[in-house]
Amino acid sequence: MIRIRSILILISFFHVVFVSINLQAQTITGARGIALGSASTAVYDYNWSIFSNAAMLRSEGIEFGFYGIRNYGFIELTDVSAFATISSTYGIIAVGVHRYGDDLFSESRYRIAYKNVWESIHAAIVFNYNHISFASPYGSGGALGIDIGIATQIQEQFWLGVKSSNINIPSYNFEAYNEDLPRDLSIGFSYLLTERALFAFDIVKDVRFPVSYRTGIETEVVSNLMARFGVTTEPVTYSFGLGYSKDFWGVNLVIQQHTILGSSPGFDMVFNF
Repeated sequence: MIRIRSILILISFFHVVFVSINLQAQTITGARGIALGSASTAVYDYNWSIFSNAAMLRSEGIEFGFYGIRNYGFIELTDVSAFATISSTYGIIAVGVHRYGDDLFSESRYRIAYKNVWESIHAAIVFNYNHISFASPYGSGGALGIDIGIATQIQEQFWLGVKSSNINIPSYNFEAYNEDLPRDLSIGFSYLLTERALFAFDIVKDVRFPVSYRTGIETEVVSNLMARFGVTTEPVTYSFGLGYSKDFWGVNLVIQQHTILGSSPGFDMVFNF
């Protein structure tokens, strides 16, 4: 009986893993971005932009942070990430690390980005090494992808951004599995409705999936306390989050609700100098 139960749990786990890989292929990193419905392509100074549109990286100072989310309540489907950003007279350099999964299946990303600003144009390039690993005997493999991003401030309250991922069409190639890395194009804008409210909207097309529409709103409830709400299509999700920040640090919480797979709680902490 115990053996049968273990087999059923394993089958269910693999089902959730592979279903969630397909459904979550377009999600981003960072509690604030997830709470905004993953609409971060044109959100200026978004801390975790190295995992979305690096053209929106912070343009001054030093910044680093940590992030984690437990997808659909499964500890085996936990995402963890970290990033660091430093600016100089020659541009902005950022590095990021992301890991998803456990010993049965895991995916890791190691990213390095360079951003610079010319007049009102913010442009960035990201080199992204992806590595996936299956439990023995299925093996593991990696591939190097290149992302590019561009953004501009149309008006004082209005930002427009575009990002394309894996433009070199990389693919995993190892003993048991061959697959192209996800490739998508996202176009987004953000608009500062008032001094205390931000609206963001993205259109994302992954080559493997239908067009995804993403939108979110952020508002200041009281001093330094932000509330956020977001919605996505393909897949359909709803998200809610809170953020609190002081001069040199901030913390963000999020709960994302997938209409089929359930809820995913997450948080991040960011420090800047």
